[in-house]
Amino acid sequence: MKTVTALGLVAALLAGPAFAGPVVPEGTEFQIRVEDALSSSTAHEGDRFTVSLDDDVKLSDGTVLRAGYRGVGEVVEARDNGMLGKNGKLNIRLLYLKVGDDRIRLRANRGAKGETRVGATVATVILFWPAAPFIKGKDVSIKKGTMMTAYADQDVTLPSPVPPPPESAN
Repeated sequence: MKTVTALGLVAALLAGPAFAGPVVPEGTEFQIRVEDALSSSTAHEGDRFTVSLDDDVKLSDGTVLRAGYRGVGEVVEARDNGMLGKNGKLNIRLLYLKVGDDRIRLRANRGAKGETRVGATVATVILFWPAAPFIKGKDVSIKKGTMMTAYADQDVTLPSPVPPPPESAN
């Protein structure tokens, strides 16, 4: 009896990978759309925002991940504009894309800086030094709909069949 149970266990372990769902290999490219407007004047480090898969992705086994899956990004650094022409700064990274209950970890970053007004600050210091501290740099923003390219950060096995993307809230 023990031999039959052991053989059954071995057969189940060997057959398991054959019944596994499609694999998203590390490095798979995704076109991601930022779904929230972000600004250096309002964002804070650690804030999360929504992203979505913008284009279908065809995996090597023929499985297609349809556009519309949602995911999450995070603000890594946010700095408001400041006195003496100091510019705003905003850095974000994409964390994951959710397919059903599974997450595909993503690798993607984007950073932006506002316009520095050094010339205006220098001219003001020379001509009107008391007004110099009131010259501010510009904030920076990442608009809703901004496109980013992201890559799968590790191999992920998805369930079979792959669940469809959530219905659009629009």
